[in-house]
Amino acid sequence: MKKLQLPIFLAVLALLVLAVPGARGDSSAAVTNSGWYDHQIIQYKATAEVTSSPQAANLIAKGNIVYHIVDANGDTPAVQCAPLLAALPQDATSCNVLNRIPTDHGVTNQYNGGAWNLQIFHWKNGVAPTLLNKDDDITTAANAGLGSLEITSTLVRCPVIDFSSLR
Repeated sequence: MKKLQLPIFLAVLALLVLAVPGARGDSSAAVTNSGWYDHQIIQYKATAEVTSSPQAANLIAKGNIVYHIVDANGDTPAVQCAPLLAALPQDATSCNVLNRIPTDHGVTNQYNGGAWNLQIFHWKNGVAPTLLNKDDDITTAANAGLGSLEITSTLVRCPVIDFSSLR
């Protein structure tokens, strides 16, 4: 049980450190962060909110998900981050994947505000991690038994910036 809590703690800690003013030498309230959406690099403001309030539960129920990827040791695989670090070396990154952005539309993929439920994909021991940069890739890997998906009650606020060219 404790092994499962460590990746959650590390993911939340990383998001909180990025959101604390001055924690990374930046005096602004939020840090520009890079991640993935539908095989494309995105940027967002890392402003973590960790809560278990009824309001957070309502936001989580809307279906926005931010996926954090970890290997069997609980570390983010280098393959998950390398393209982000190469493309945007000035940005911090947790190498996360968003399932929705503000320009999404439709009944089954509608964006619902700027709050995401943190879910963690754990690569299975003995499986070599590959780049997972779309939510469908993550669910496919979980369904194929390459790893498992941990659903948390953590709510993360990370407004997407500069997304107009993504749809």
